[in-house]
Amino acid sequence: MSYSKILLGLTLSFVTGIGCQLLHIPVPSPPVLTGAFLVFMMSVGYWLVDRYFTSRAAANKGLCAGHALEKERK
Repeated sequence: MSYSKILLGLTLSFVTGIGCQLLHIPVPSPPVLTGAFLVFMMSVGYWLVDRYFTSRAAANKGLCAGHALEKERK
């Protein structure tokens, strides 16, 4: 797990909240606890699925063209 990405995400969301308050624009997030919990759970679900798929070997990787950077390493 990359703690720098977590710290960067928290910092960015904090700065966005400060900017919205100072500029008097609506915050781009749910105003109630259940909405915030929904956003949190969607983020956790995205993270879990990403970890699951990156831990598995791709069954059809040979059929993909791949990324240009992967071709340069070979």
